[in-house]
Amino acid sequence: MKTKSMAFGLFVSLSLATASLAQQTNSTMTAGSTTTVGKESTSSFDSQNKKGAAAVAAVKASPEKLSGADQDLMLQVAKGGVMQLEASKLAVQQATNPEIKLLAQAEVDEQTGLSAKLQEIASAKGMTLPTGPDAETQTMLSKLQSATGMSFDRLYLTESGVKGHEKLDIVMSTVQSSASDASLKAVAKAAHPLIKTHLKVARQIVDKL
Repeated sequence: MKTKSMAFGLFVSLSLATASLAQQTNSTMTAGSTTTVGKESTSSFDSQNKKGAAAVAAVKASPEKLSGADQDLMLQVAKGGVMQLEASKLAVQQATNPEIKLLAQAEVDEQTGLSAKLQEIASAKGMTLPTGPDAETQTMLSKLQSATGMSFDRLYLTESGVKGHEKLDIVMSTVQSSASDASLKAVAKAAHPLIKTHLKVARQIVDKL
């Protein structure tokens, strides 16, 4: 009986030690896999996201009505933002690559803040912005929803991480150079640096895959 008891105790000790080692290994792998996002350190990436969010939040909404051209530009910004937001919500849940998950979460945070600011500006000017995805966005979301694993990761990075940010980069540049409304120009100026950062990081992650 004593021999069996000692053997059982040894088995339990070895099992606990193995489980502890496995947990430590998993934690190390998880931490190690997310020390960078693209070529940015996670701390630097987080800092840039916080700085961008603060810049957008600080923009003041003026009550002056928008010209037809400015309304069109604002709609383009809003449309691109909704597309990025909805795609990134999916990526937070479905992406398998930890760097993509971090990028997607940063995108959700960015576009949520930008959407709130655009709605604030639109409300001050008596304008209504779309709050849901349009047909183009729905098509992209359907493609993402049908993809899994690495196929999902690549599709999200291609459609949202790269192409989506390229479109927003162009739109924000156009707003800053062509818009006449001060609030609209200010929000584009505030959001544009982070859009460029997310585009750069997305391209860097693509190169790693």
